[in-house]
Amino acid sequence: MRKLDRFLQGFKVPIAVSLGLVELRLKYLEFITKLIFGQVSAVLPYHVQWCVRFFLCLMISGGVFFSFPGQSFSVLAQPIRDPRLPYPAELRFKVEFWKAVYTKYTTKQGLIHDSEDLSLIYDAVELPKNGDFYSVDYMRNRIRESLFNILRKRGDNLTVEERALLAKFPRGASRSRLLQATENIRFQLGQTDRFQEGLKRSGYYLKHIEGILKQEGLPDFLKYLPHVESSFQEYAISKFGAAGLWQLMPATGKQYLRIDYTIDQRLDPWVATRAAAKHLKGDYKVLGNWALALTAYNHGAYGMQRAMKSLGTSDIAEIAFRYSSPSFGFASRNFYAQFLAASEVASNYQKYFPTMKLPEPLMFDVVDISEPIYLQEFIKQYKFSMEEFQRLNPGLRLPVITNQRPIPKGISIRVPLNSKRNNMMIASAEPRQKIRVESKAGLLPQIRSPLLPAVKREKEKEANETLDVAVKYGIQDLVDGKGWINVEMNETVSQIADWLQVEVDEIRGWNGMAPEGQARLGQKILVKLSKTTAQDFVSARLDHHRKIREDFFSQYAVADLMDYEVKPGENLWSLCYQKFEVPPWLLAEYNPKISLNAISKGIKLKIPVLKEKSADLISSR
Repeated sequence: MRKLDRFLQGFKVPIAVSLGLVELRLKYLEFITKLIFGQVSAVLPYHVQWCVRFFLCLMISGGVFFSFPGQSFSVLAQPIRDPRLPYPAELRFKVEFWKAVYTKYTTKQGLIHDSEDLSLIYDAVELPKNGDFYSVDYMRNRIRESLFNILRKRGDNLTVEERALLAKFPRGASRSRLLQATENIRFQLGQTDRFQEGLKRSGYYLKHIEGILKQEGLPDFLKYLPHVESSFQEYAISKFGAAGLWQLMPATGKQYLRIDYTIDQRLDPWVATRAAAKHLKGDYKVLGNWALALTAYNHGAYGMQRAMKSLGTSDIAEIAFRYSSPSFGFASRNFYAQFLAASEVASNYQKYFPTMKLPEPLMFDVVDISEPIYLQEFIKQYKFSMEEFQRLNPGLRLPVITNQRPIPKGISIRVPLNSKRNNMMIASAEPRQKIRVESKAGLLPQIRSPLLPAVKREKEKEANETLDVAVKYGIQDLVDGKGWINVEMNETVSQIADWLQVEVDEIRGWNGMAPEGQARLGQKILVKLSKTTAQDFVSARLDHHRKIREDFFSQYAVADLMDYEVKPGENLWSLCYQKFEVPPWLLAEYNPKISLNAISKGIKLKIPVLKEKSADLISSR
């Protein structure tokens, strides 16, 4: 019997489906059996369990539904069938997990699950009205404690609760598997309401996105990527600086877009779509298939090349399950499955949300700005509300909206259709003529922006730190147009070159750097002022850091501080990007006397505990 069991355990059962042939491994059938029969399957003799599995194979080929923490969905729900979009059977249960997150559970609910095996769902959670995660932490700790009890008791004299927990694992699960499970307990917040809001917002932009993708020769299914990245939120900004519908990082965005204190075109859906399309096209050319290119959107093309080389395969399922790297965490490992799930739901949204109706695309006229002009002067020629204007121009930052800085020349502004008052020129064609007004912030009506409170706080902060700012961001020992600066957080050679208005290679040459050399935190860099002034350099540098802070605090707040002692093997990267999800510059602000680029065991840090201001931007914990 044992030989037969081993033979059958490795046997793959082909299952015919309407649009093709897939193979489901027996571990997936075991998961289905467990979900349908619950604890009953755990007490059945093993050979009887296998017979049940075989029977289920026949039923599944006919379209059986199975239970998922109080909900139902088909194990063989039809995916988008684009031949360019691989749909490995091994990822099916990951996809079904994310479909449930997107369609069954709201941001007031969630799932406690195993972070490596998404078929292992411990429980569904209803959050209290105040949004407190205490109940989640309590349940996670209780599950962890029960797992340790099971290990300690070696499966004997278990309580009813412990038996029910053990029944969620495959029969005969090893002690190492159970021990690993104690470290893998994760909570995923539901996203149904957030996804529906994203669907509504997508109606404004989908036709434009489809047009751009067609022009760039890219597959239409890429239009669903913003559902995963931002839920189509124009002002979405991550803790680490990704922004807009497409969540482009500053370094990526600057290859295609204008990003500075007055304008961040990553927040402009119409312009950013072109940039995202070009970036995706580049990753596809490097990696060769869309499963890898889409995962690279989260993990980077170079990171995916390392994964392929490490495993010797380009199979996305094998990479998702087997590749191990500190930077290839839960988000990267599940990114492609999330995309497949979001694509299925968005392309069949009326099936999941029958009453949903998408709005019509936004319509507008385009005005090219030939000379800098303040918004107060610009709007004299038009009849529209500031709310309408901001909806059409989300890339204009608050300094422009509040009339502190002019709209720069060379960009295009969108205005509501037929909103022009007369035939006067908007911006003078005379190259020397520049329109300025005396009005300041607060004079423009109906200004709404998530940046406004953050900008006010930063202005107050700057007023008290003028001397410190001059020392921190100024040029030291400036003589005959030459001086030096200390490289701060979020500064690169490319950015320094932009502020000096010189080529990157010039800076590398002045400082004896390698052709591809990058600036290190705290490094002393020689700068030469041949094409700008010291005042303009410092102003541009300060604007760069001010923008990072304003963007961040428009979405997040520091709710508390936590004392933490650095453990062996930890460094700035692992603490900020893996353990606490805190941007390095913020950690530096709360630990000004500690050199963060030389963190070692035993150093005591103050860790800011962050709270997201918008529930729409919360995804998981």
